[in-house]
Amino acid sequence: MPLPRAVPQHPVVLLVEDDADAQEIVSSTLRHYGFQVVQARSIAEAHECARARRPDVVLLDCRLPDGDGLGLARSWRKVDTMADVPVIALTAFSARQDMEAALLAGVDAFLVKPIPMKILAEQIEKVLMGQRPSSKLRKV
Repeated sequence: MPLPRAVPQHPVVLLVEDDADAQEIVSSTLRHYGFQVVQARSIAEAHECARARRPDVVLLDCRLPDGDGLGLARSWRKVDTMADVPVIALTAFSARQDMEAALLAGVDAFLVKPIPMKILAEQIEKVLMGQRPSSKLRKV
């Protein structure tokens, strides 16, 4: 069993969210908790941001204007530079099949909006410390 990783002092969170209000609320709250936040509103922007600066963790909306966020997660799992970056799905869709699809696509946690920001910050810290149950699913 791998040892938990140390959380970087000011982890970089790539927030991929197309709703401007939600993006601003989540970004400002995460900054309050000591995270650096990079914002993207589409899959194309998320790819650009990840290429420009590798994030420590990704918060990913599942439905984006230019495609499926889960497809983005799947593609990142095949790219060396992003394969081990924790991805948290943050979505309004809460059906069991949505959660299963997200975990099978390679996300490390599945959170349903709205979520208390303190819980979101705690979940980010958990995945940064190596608590990533879906990584075990991907190895099966």
